[in-house]
Parts: sequence; C-alpha cells; structure tokens
Amino acid sequence: MSPSRRPGSSASRAVRFQLSALLVAVAGWLATPANASAHGGLKSSDPAPGDTVRSVLTRIRLDFSEAPEMAFTSVQLRGPSGSLIDTGKPVFSGPLTLVLSFPGVSAPGTYTVIWRTAGKDGHPVRGRFTFAIAPRGDAPVPAAGTTDAVPAPFPTAGMAPMEMHHDSSALPSGGPFDAQSTGYAVIRWFQFATLVSLLGAFAFQYLVLGFLRRKQHPDSPMLAVARRRAAEIAQWAAVALALLAVVRLLAQSLAMHGGADVMNLRMMGPMIGQTTWGAGWLLQLFGSALVFAGLRFASRNSRRGWAIAAAGALAVAFSPGLSGHAASTPNISGLAVAADALHVIGAGGWLGSLLFVVIVGVPAALKLESEQQGPAVADLFNSFSPTALLFAGITATTGVFAAWLHLRSVTALWQTDYGATLLVKLTILSVVAGTGAYNWLRVKPALGKLEGAARIRRSATFELAVGLLVLAVTAVLVATPTAVDEEMMRGTDASIEAQLPGPSPVDTTAAGIER
Repeated sequence: MSPSRRPGSSASRAVRFQLSALLVAVAGWLATPANASAHGGLKSSDPAPGDTVRSVLTRIRLDFSEAPEMAFTSVQLRGPSGSLIDTGKPVFSGPLTLVLSFPGVSAPGTYTVIWRTAGKDGHPVRGRFTFAIAPRGDAPVPAAGTTDAVPAPFPTAGMAPMEMHHDSSALPSGGPFDAQSTGYAVIRWFQFATLVSLLGAFAFQYLVLGFLRRKQHPDSPMLAVARRRAAEIAQWAAVALALLAVVRLLAQSLAMHGGADVMNLRMMGPMIGQTTWGAGWLLQLFGSALVFAGLRFASRNSRRGWAIAAAGALAVAFSPGLSGHAASTPNISGLAVAADALHVIGAGGWLGSLLFVVIVGVPAALKLESEQQGPAVADLFNSFSPTALLFAGITATTGVFAAWLHLRSVTALWQTDYGATLLVKLTILSVVAGTGAYNWLRVKPALGKLEGAARIRRSATFELAVGLLVLAVTAVLVATPTAVDEEMMRGTDASIEAQLPGPSPVDTTAAGIER
C-alpha cells in the first residue's frame, strides 16, 4: 500500500523550491560587486589635473557636477614629500564650486589634491588628482606619473575621472565601505522591511479592519484581538526602526569618516544637523518614537493613540527619500521626495498590510468557533483585496514616475547599472503580482472553509517572501547611480580630459573617483 500524501504537499514543495531559487539568485547578485561609479564628481579644477604652476600657489578651485554638502566635504593638499599642507577649510564660491585659500606654496615638485564629498542623498564620492609646481628658473619638473615625482603612498597622476580605486591611504578618511557596499545594503534592507511592516499596521487598522467591521459585528472578538495584536507588533517595529537608525548612522559615519572616526561626535554632529541626509535620519528616529508613544497611549484611548502614531508613521515614510535619489533630483526635489514617500506608503499599505493579515488577522479568525473560522478568514481576505488594489496602484504609479525621473529613456533600462537593477526588481515584482493575481482568481473564490483558509495563507506567505526579495533589490537600487547621473558623469569625464595635457608619460590609472 502506497503511503498517503497530504493534500497540497506537492504544491507546497513547488512553492518552497521556487522561493529557494529566487533567494539564491538574489543572494548571488547582491554578493557580486557592482561596477563602481558616482552620483556626482569633480568636473574641473584650477590647477587642472596634470597642470604645471609657475608661480606661488595660493588658491585651489574645485568645480563639482553636483552641489556638495559641506558637512560631508573634506579636501587635502599633500606636498612632494607626502606631507599634509595646511590649507584651511574649503568655502563655497558658487553653488557647485569650492575654494581653498592659503598663504602660499612654492616648493617645486608634484602635489596631490585628495577630496571627499557627498550630495544631498549622502552617498559618498571621493577622488584625487595631481599637479606640479615648477622650480625656480622654470627648470623642467619631473613629469606627473614618473616614479620619483611623489613618494609612496601617493602615486602620481593627472586624473582618471572614472577609474576606481580602494587605496585608503590616499584618502583623507573613509575607505572601501560606502553606500554601495553589501553591508550598507543589508542595513537598508532591514530598514525597508521594518518600515514596510510598520506602515502595514496602519493600513491594516484603518482599512482592512475598517472594511471587516462592515462584514462583522463591531463588537466581534476577532476585531478586538486583531487591533490589539497589531498595535503590539507595530510598537516592536517602531523600536526596531529606531535601533536601525542608530546602525545606519554608524554606517554613514564609517563611509564618510573612516573606521578611526566612526564614533567621532564632532564629525557626526554636522552630518546630522546640516545635511538633507541628516534631516531624513532625524525623521526616522523621531517618527519611530512618536509611533511607539502613540501606540502605547492607544491602550487607554484607541482612536487618539492610533492618530498620534499615524502622524509618526507618515513622518518616517519621508525618510528614505531624503537619503536617496529623490533628494538630489535637480529642480523638483520636493516633488521627487513626496513621490518617494507615496511609493513607500504604497509598499507598506500593500505588502505590509498583507503581513498583518497573515500574522494577526488569520490567527484572530482561527480563535473563533470552528464553524465561524472559514467564513471569518474569507471576510478578512475580502477586506484586504480593496486595500491591496489601492496601495498597489499607488506603488505602481509612483514607481513609473521615479523611473521616468531617473532613466529618461527606455534604452537606459539595459544600458546602465541603474536600469539593469531596476529590471531585476521588476522581474521579481512580477512574481509578487502574479501570486496576488493567482490568489484573486483561483484561491479567493474557494474561501469559506478551513481548507481554503490554509491554502491562501500559504500562498500569501510566499507572496510576502518574494516581497522581501523585492526590498533587497530596492536596497541596492537606491544607492546605484541613476542613468541621469551616469550621463552627467560622462560629461564630467569629457570636461576633465579636456583639461589634461596632451600626449605625455602621465599614468592615468592611479587616481580617480571612488564611491
């Protein structure tokens, strides 16, 4: 006699296999180093890369392709011996221009300028270039790039605008860890997953349970249990989001200041208080605290407590846009940040509310009398459906707007790193959408019995797991230079190359821009 098989076991194995395959594929993709590039960079300078100065040098000008945040900016000048020359702090002489003014440098030899900055999104960019000061009498200067022009560890060069390097000794601070590092991407992944979960609690409370009240008696024990449990989980999510804010601050400090100064409060202060990135970070921290306080108060005054918490959740939804591409969008950054916040709210209202349906709503329904359980689960998912449609529509609309903003052309989808990453996200997202459509067309009509409840719960869990992979790709996407950035950098490269001297023995492989 052949052993009996539990109904649905084959389907469950197929679902697990598909999820495992997706997870392995995304994990491998995340572990693969991305092609390094930059949001903005050094567009021109005076002295230019490879120049020979024949007078006393008292001023260095740096022109960037994107407005630098002064709190993130550091510029060093090192002499022929590699020693640091006191030039004071850089100051703005225009929206995109920084100037260093100092008493004067005239010793002959090759000098190295090492700079680091970041735009409004907080993504660090760093680079270096060299120039020479002619000796008295205009005797020939050792060509930049010769072995005796600059002692180690400062290899000499004119400039290689997009040549990436990881020579931390040549940087004023920081190192290989930056916004595109796998570790930083994992932190953002946890942050996005927690944020989506937190926002889902409010969509569940106000919409899913709101629709459910129309189908059940307002005093139904299922509603009270679900509301209380949702508040408890949302409080934990708020605590986790606040802790992740602290971790993200340390990661940003490590990317900008290096391991030696990662805990330097004097450097952290301006980074938090004087930058757009810092404003987003503060919104995440204080918004999380407001959510926690409001939900604690909700145990005494449910309506007012949830309203206070909702205000905090709304504030937190704006945090990612202030530390991502939206904040650095030229001319319409306000609109871009607002659209990004709506995109985050859409994802939370869609996938986050589904999470609460699965881990809060279904268990609450299964605590009812046995004959009520199947119909209660059916009512629950029927209440979730219009919520999902609403927020999925918001997510799709704002996603299309963001794609237009950052791609500007269809060909950029396969010609740029940003477009390729977006295609990966859309591919995985199509699995989420397909699973939702399957639930709507095949599983939902069979609801009403416990078998149908178990089936849709498994399918919804798979949808959530794939949604986590979408958030993983998003964590990479938000730090990947956009197609517009890459186009701008190509123009920057051409501008820098125009400043370089003609054919010479200059080695242009040792310096450049690093993210």
